[in-house]
Amino acid sequence: MPRTTMNFSRYRMGALALVAVAIAVLPSAALSATGKQDPELAEMQNKLDQSLQMIQALTERVRELEAKQAAATAAATPPAAPPAAPVVADNSRLEAAEQKLDQLEKENASRTADDTGLPLHGFADVGVGTHNPINPALKGTYVGNLDFYLSPRLGDHTRALFEMNTEVGSDGTVGVDLERAQIGYQFNDQATLWVGRYHTPYGYVNTALHHGSWINNTLRRPRFLQFEDNGGIMPAHTVGLWLTGSTHVGGGKVLYDFYAGNSQEIFGGVLDMRNAGNTNGHMGGGARLAYQFSSGTAEGLMLGVHAFTARIGDNAMPANATRVLAYGGYAVYDTDQWEDIAEIYLFDDRDINGGSGTHRSNAGFVQFGYRATWGVPYARYERTVLEQTDPYFAALEGGGSYHRVALGARFDLDLKSAVKLELANTRLTDRSLEQYSEGLVQYAIRF
Repeated sequence: MPRTTMNFSRYRMGALALVAVAIAVLPSAALSATGKQDPELAEMQNKLDQSLQMIQALTERVRELEAKQAAATAAATPPAAPPAAPVVADNSRLEAAEQKLDQLEKENASRTADDTGLPLHGFADVGVGTHNPINPALKGTYVGNLDFYLSPRLGDHTRALFEMNTEVGSDGTVGVDLERAQIGYQFNDQATLWVGRYHTPYGYVNTALHHGSWINNTLRRPRFLQFEDNGGIMPAHTVGLWLTGSTHVGGGKVLYDFYAGNSQEIFGGVLDMRNAGNTNGHMGGGARLAYQFSSGTAEGLMLGVHAFTARIGDNAMPANATRVLAYGGYAVYDTDQWEDIAEIYLFDDRDINGGSGTHRSNAGFVQFGYRATWGVPYARYERTVLEQTDPYFAALEGGGSYHRVALGARFDLDLKSAVKLELANTRLTDRSLEQYSEGLVQYAIRF
């Protein structure tokens, strides 16, 4: 081994030994300060003591091998002559000792860097407007969502996500909802299986833009894609199984989702995803398939199709039941400059109990956003044409038809806060013929 390598080895040995000694002393200091021994600290001190003993043993071994190598080099013939066999053996043992030391360093580093805590992150927003963005009958200043999420690291393959959200109802009361509670197993980069409550994978917005308003460049979701308790007409959450993944194909990748879970039910005009299961045992499910271009002139473009079906009843007397079938497609163009999104939903809903046949409806939106140096201006048009003789839409509080035009802009104040402005005009077209305009301001943060 060259002298520079040996000097470096001695330096590294000495430095690592000093670090280990310093770390080993810390639990003793903590013991002196508190007057009692923490079981976890005792176990950590025991492991560190073992590591220190190994480091000391390896240090002595490296010194012994270096001494033998120096003696062999002094007695060797001129440099052109091949080295003696014992020297080769010593070099091999020295390399083995170096490898053990490298491995020990990595283990100690990973142990030291391991985050055994549970970091908490979240989002919050407040705002003011001529109308409340969710409850248009209300005006003035409003408190939006306070959303917390946890994504603990549990192992090489186990994944988890939990999200708690506080929402303010139209009567001003604050409710807490477990928005997502999913535990999954990642088989590889191409497949992950989730179990629990998750965002139903249809379209693009429902899985890409979650409850935290800061995530979305726009001030709010399209009205018909709001979450269930905010008047949405689609089951934004499902409790069941979800297989998702992607694989590279050609100049892009194919993304897929297959899912099945408890059939939702309608209570008091709001879709409920039946967290604890349902009484009828019915299941719902669907699939989504998309292709994302990763190179060439189409880079940033994603095209997809989706379908969902479920038997959904309500709590009317007598109760209604509908076989809901929703399908459609979406397109997203997301680059450094553009964020353009379009989604279309077609409904072929069959009345099971009432015998009124099949009812056809549709909903969709198109949105254009430009990432300028000063902010993100956007424009969106959304529209629904929902058949009111369909028992599914008739039972939903937000099941009326409408169309809306919105213009807005997002301004990032820093990396964790943004102010959004929106001007919108909404026209209701069947249950009532009301029309109203909105001027909205929102302050959204992440933490």
